[in-house]
Parts: sequence; structure tokens; C-alpha cells
Amino acid sequence: MNGNACPEHGPPSEPEHRFCEVCGRNLVTGELASLSVPTIWLSSRAAGASCAACGAAYVDEDAYCDHCGRRRSIGRDHAELDLGTVAGVTDRGLRRRRNEDAVAVGRAGSVNAAVVCDGVSTSTRSDAAAYGAAEAGLGTLLAALARGVDPPKATVEGARAAAAAARAAAAGPDAGDTPPSCTYVSGIVTADAVTVGWIGDSRAYWLGPDPSCLTVDDSVAGQLAAGRSVPATLDADPGSRALIRWLGADSDDVEAQVVSLRPAAPGRVLLCSDGLHHYLSDPSALAAASSGRLIDVARHLTTVALDGGGHDNIAVAVLSYSPSGGSVP
Repeated sequence: MNGNACPEHGPPSEPEHRFCEVCGRNLVTGELASLSVPTIWLSSRAAGASCAACGAAYVDEDAYCDHCGRRRSIGRDHAELDLGTVAGVTDRGLRRRRNEDAVAVGRAGSVNAAVVCDGVSTSTRSDAAAYGAAEAGLGTLLAALARGVDPPKATVEGARAAAAAARAAAAGPDAGDTPPSCTYVSGIVTADAVTVGWIGDSRAYWLGPDPSCLTVDDSVAGQLAAGRSVPATLDADPGSRALIRWLGADSDDVEAQVVSLRPAAPGRVLLCSDGLHHYLSDPSALAAASSGRLIDVARHLTTVALDGGGHDNIAVAVLSYSPSGGSVP
């Protein structure tokens, strides 16, 4: 593929679009989508060829700016993605030099989906893992849904593709002993069900009647709080946020945990990195802060994290759920 341009119809109308609006081709993988199910998705990947630090134009594909020496940023410092029934916002925060969180939102026919990936800051080039995983995960997930695959299986397929992309991000001489890695959470909303899948400590919440956190952090603290055991090689400190599962070349457990539910009443699904849930994690409080248009909800929750201190990158995606009738809790 030549950049993100379709070989038949040229570049998309918006630089962040990852599917051709004419034929539905996946502009990341080059695969043609099913024409019977229109598919579109957006990514928070940086679209320009200019350095975010000094504004100089990049002259080649090198990872660093020739003018100021700053490493090329894969993601935008702040990005807003809005498809109406699914929206996302990501922000660099107040203390990080670059945004290593990634958000991708999309739609396959009437089915909405989103992926949030949080680059692990202790790894090298974690934004490469996060963006590779988010885009491969959502692209594969949407393609599976377009083929008629059910949401739980599509969730697994998407997570496997994300894992492969995160591993591939380790290629190159500067991967070092801490190859690029990230966490992963996806959400699918159909007319009668909500399905989420995750690896790591990025979370999914149900924000409707009886709001709840749908995921269990793949961290020492998260597993112990859920009454689960942790590997004997890890310090079993109940306050430790050390990850026990993630995506990257140094991870060997990349099967997504999957949860599905069929709420009887309308609501929203929230996906977020720990840049948000570090400051606001209570499901009821999140639900109370989630009225209005989806993009406004994503903006507001991002602002909550920034006002709380913005210690980390922030990634938020919100999906709308309206049951078609006959659903059960």
C-alpha cells in the first residue's frame, strides 16, 4: 500500500480514515471489505509529515526529526474521532512528552466497535505497539463482523491480529531489552448485545442501569482484588500495578478475555486507558458524567483526567447501546 491511499480510488477524504469510502478497502492491510456491509473506521494516528516539536517537514521515513532530533510521534498529542454512534478522544496529558495511547473507532453496517490501546511506558517505542495493535485489532474485528462472524469470535480474531502487530513493532535495531508493548481493550455494540475483550489493564465499563466495570485488570492488584492468584514469580503486593498480561514481543499470553451481556435498557459502553480510570474509576460516577453526545462525553472525561493531574496519556472511547427489543439483563 502507498501510505493510506487506495490504489484504485486514491487517498480518503480525511487523512485519519483507514478505509476507502468508495470500495471499502482496508487502507492498512490492503484487503477489500465486503461491499454488502459498509465499513468505516478512524484512528488517532498522526496524519501529517511535520514534526510536532518544531514544525519542520520530515524528509524521509526516519524515526527522528532531522531538524530538532525529536523522535517522530506516531500519535497525535490530542485527537477527537466522531462517528456519531461511537466516538473517541485521546490526549498526551500534562506530564508525558508524547502520546503513546491509541484509539480507533469504527462501524460495520449498523454494528459499532472501538479499540483502546495504552502503550506501556517502560517499554521502547510503546506507541508503535499501541498503534499497530489498535489499527490491526479494529480492522480485523470489523472485517470479521462484515463476514458475519459473531461478536465474541470477532473479538478474539481482532485481539490476535493486535498481538501480531504489537510483536511486529519490535522489528528494528532499537527495540532493546524492553520491546514495544501495550495493553488492549475492544468493544462491540450490536442491536441486542455488548461484547468486550481485553489484555492488560485498559478497562471497559457498562454505563446504564446498574453500571459496572466489565473487565478485570491483568495486573497483580487487579487479580488479587478479584480473588484470583498471580504467578509465584511476582510480588503479591495487593497494591502493585505490575502487569501480568500485555501485548508485545515478550508476551506469550495473548488470548483476549471476552465478556458479553444483553442489557434490557439503553446505555453506553466506555473503553479507557488508566490515564482516566486512575482518576475516575467508580462505575456510578462515570455513568453520572456520561450524559450528552458521545463525543462530548469523551471530551468531558478526558478533561476530568487532565483536571485531576493528567499524569499519563489518556484514551477514551464511548459507544451507544439501544436494544432492539426482547433483550434480557
